[in-house]
Amino acid sequence: MSEYGDSEVEGVMTGRPPSSYGSMHSDDDEDEDDFEPPVKHAETKVRLYRSGSPETAITGRTHTNQSSIYQDGPFLRQQSIVHKEPSHSRHEEPMTVEQSDVQSEWTDRALNEEPDDREMRETNLPEQPNESAAMEEQNKEPVYDFDEIVVHYEDPKEPPPPPPEGAGLQFRHTHSSLTLRHVLTAMVKSLSQIHPSEMSFYKRCLSSNYKFKKNYPVIADLTDALDVADKMIEICKLGEALHLTVRNLQNIGRNELSKTLRKTCRRALLRYDLKVAFDRRYYSLYEGRCRPGQQRYISDVYVEPVTVIRGSRDPVNPENEVQRIPYTIEETAIRAADIFRPLPTDHKPIRTVMMTGIPACGLTVAVNKFIMDWMEEKNNQDFQLVFPIPAKELHIEKGGDLSFLETLSNYFAEAEEIGFLEKEDCLSLFIIDGIEVCRHKLDFENNEIVTSARKKAPLDAILTSLIKGTLLPNACVWLTSHVSDAYKIPANLIDRFVELRGFTDAGKEEYFTKRTTEPELGRKVYNQMKRSKALEIICHLPLFSWMVAFIFERAFRDPDYGKHPPGITAFYSQYIVVQMNRSFEKYRGCNVEDQKWRDEDKTFLEMMGKMAYRMIQEGRDWFNMADLRNVNLTYDDLHTRDELTTEVKRASEDVETWVFKFVHVTIQEYMAAMYVYVAFRKHAKNVFISSQKSWLQGTTSKDRPMIEMYRPAIDRMLASPNGHLDMFLRFLIGLVTPGTEDNLRGYLLNHYHPKAKGTEDVVKYINKKMKENLHPDRRRNLELCLVELEEGKEER
Repeated sequence: MSEYGDSEVEGVMTGRPPSSYGSMHSDDDEDEDDFEPPVKHAETKVRLYRSGSPETAITGRTHTNQSSIYQDGPFLRQQSIVHKEPSHSRHEEPMTVEQSDVQSEWTDRALNEEPDDREMRETNLPEQPNESAAMEEQNKEPVYDFDEIVVHYEDPKEPPPPPPEGAGLQFRHTHSSLTLRHVLTAMVKSLSQIHPSEMSFYKRCLSSNYKFKKNYPVIADLTDALDVADKMIEICKLGEALHLTVRNLQNIGRNELSKTLRKTCRRALLRYDLKVAFDRRYYSLYEGRCRPGQQRYISDVYVEPVTVIRGSRDPVNPENEVQRIPYTIEETAIRAADIFRPLPTDHKPIRTVMMTGIPACGLTVAVNKFIMDWMEEKNNQDFQLVFPIPAKELHIEKGGDLSFLETLSNYFAEAEEIGFLEKEDCLSLFIIDGIEVCRHKLDFENNEIVTSARKKAPLDAILTSLIKGTLLPNACVWLTSHVSDAYKIPANLIDRFVELRGFTDAGKEEYFTKRTTEPELGRKVYNQMKRSKALEIICHLPLFSWMVAFIFERAFRDPDYGKHPPGITAFYSQYIVVQMNRSFEKYRGCNVEDQKWRDEDKTFLEMMGKMAYRMIQEGRDWFNMADLRNVNLTYDDLHTRDELTTEVKRASEDVETWVFKFVHVTIQEYMAAMYVYVAFRKHAKNVFISSQKSWLQGTTSKDRPMIEMYRPAIDRMLASPNGHLDMFLRFLIGLVTPGTEDNLRGYLLNHYHPKAKGTEDVVKYINKKMKENLHPDRRRNLELCLVELEEGKEER
């Protein structure tokens, strides 16, 4: 956050000392009472402002940020405005800044007015002390440089102190066009050129804003331009004060003054407009899927995930309850806000960052939090402007080729006439979130090279040029993607690969206790989650943590929800359904028809479960294209439903060399158990016995006792020397309970599928096996299987 001290801004008027807000009275001794306003208001060409649309509640929400100005108050310093002088210009008498500004404004307006209008204005023109100099001012043009008027200030000689860890890029002084000195000077310059009668209408226009209604008596008594601008900044902070000044100058008919102020403070005005848009768009989020009325403030639920600079390690968390593999971080860990911050070993700035992670690791939420922190001026303030562009919407464009600036204005209405993005002193950030859903080919080899933001070109060529750095080389680019689609971008174009790993153990506790307004309830949920080691491990995924917190909070608040909390199998069932629905929304759309489950979706889950079961039998946790073909699936089937798996290795461009995994080994074990259960309940097939004995002629699945499937499953688990079937059996037994099986109805089972029978025999058989001389780990697993039956028996 930029901070302004008393030494940064000096008086623009001779003899004006620094003072606090609300006490900056003018030193000008003009007697306002001697002025007689025109009798006819039409002669002043003032347009009355009538508030037709009151400020909305959401506007009030976005304008609650406090001002960053010190209470000591600003005071102005005389600055030099640089104009490009023609070579043939003759010597002119020196003029003060105030005289030059006033004469230039009035003469420019006079040139653009009709003769009759000019006559009406002549009575209100201030006295011209030097007519020859005024005539010369008519021939002067303001310096428009890249769609903005450039005002040069002396840069601070001393660099700012190094930012702390987690503050991101904050190694530069605030750009002069974004400082209090520049904006306040421009506001005072514009307001000092309006007529006193117009100033009255200007203040009435301010009173229509909800922030000025109760402060209008204070505003109404102010007559000096500096006092008015000072009070505006005191009430509504710098950016909004500038925005209101530009808008209200138009309301009183001073369009030229409004246009000049807008050009002079173009960056500050655009920065404010973007922040208002971001505050409305990103201050809340939907956890899981979009459900109206269920959004949460991002600051109430966000917990910083583990962020590492990607190395050679597998992105899937190998931690497992049965095998007891610990979770360690072997790569270089960084803070989420420091992804563009160079390390001591880096020899060049970080321009392009690729952030990857497995599905449900929180990529989009990390982007939203980054934007909100920048908007609230908490970190990464070296970026003057930030433009998040959803990759899913990049195909929505007008017909024909567009320039980069025209394309940007399609996504951000505020971003018009911003050619200054090409300047070296304008550090901006472009975020392209979700490369996996981008429909453009991103042909880096054959696309034309675009070097100008004003040149029209295909959007695909604009994107590749932006990532390459030929377009806007001074800007930074942040790309997010699933691991599989990150390979669309050549590795030599990426300066840093970053990977999200989810929550640590401390992060899990923070999330469960932070997301609720009842700390005691949050601790209950966290302690209940820790009762199951499997849940504690899988909750490193933020999406899974949300599901556990949502269900347990409901259970603790509602006494009728059930006497027993749900077992872990219910969470995995709901996780599969949620992730499939998210993939439909991502790749198909949000229409009702697009969200419906199709027969091929149900077949996909069954075939993936069949493949997972084969992998468990073979003792491996990875698969390739050959495994997909063995279950009649293709890469497109996997890619368009990629919320359950991730790519972990790619030796070459040949798809046959690509290696995939489920997002966690327990997901693989659940998918295998789900396949076995559905095959028995829906297709009357017992995968544990030969096909000749599996199909019972003349007997339907509803008449078959469940013990026929569970007896061989339990025997195989007990025969396992290393316990690789422990979690598989726990999920398989958990699926038979009514409260858990209902999660599959309408998806893999019919809505009115008969209920399972004979579960009592399953319990008896488990108790019988526990009395035998078993390995302690196998006995413990059978006890957990009984817990699944007990906790999941309630219908929900």
